[in-house]
Amino acid sequence: MPSLGYLLLFNSGTYLAYLPFEYKKMILLIVFLCTFIIPLSIMPFFLYQKIILDINMTQARERHIPLVISFIMFILCYILLKKIPIPPDFNDFCLGCAASAFIVLLAVSKWKISLHMVGIGGLAGLISYLIIHMQVNLGFYLIITILAAGITGTARLLLDVHKPLEIYIGFFVGLVIVASVMFIV
Repeated sequence: MPSLGYLLLFNSGTYLAYLPFEYKKMILLIVFLCTFIIPLSIMPFFLYQKIILDINMTQARERHIPLVISFIMFILCYILLKKIPIPPDFNDFCLGCAASAFIVLLAVSKWKISLHMVGIGGLAGLISYLIIHMQVNLGFYLIITILAAGITGTARLLLDVHKPLEIYIGFFVGLVIVASVMFIV
């Protein structure tokens, strides 16, 4: 989801879209490595060490270490992006993602919040920020994101891996935290 968010920023129709292609490539590489490739490549180790029992992490306690790793990787991504002379909105989105991961990490001992929905909610938060703050007509993207959230939430329910409240809270956490960080910072 963070990579999709950055692709959206690159094509938002705002001044954020006017970065040189080399900058866009570098940003996307950093984000993709930090938020997808590295966390995904650690999963076999977690499985081997029995830190997680399966790739779905069905037990809430299995999510602690992967969430810590994700949070650390978001912070690393934020630090790396801060070193590039780019508009602050790019850094703020990454910080919002890190804050969402941290909130979920705090809640994981009590709740099994849907991480899928946190990610989609974060994307909806980014789109909402762009619509409200930058006056960009991205309503179509917001509708597509909400439809994707509905499909994903329904799939998680049909697979019986989450309860409805875990789905709603996940979306709400992603949406509110990312949008709040982007508006406040």
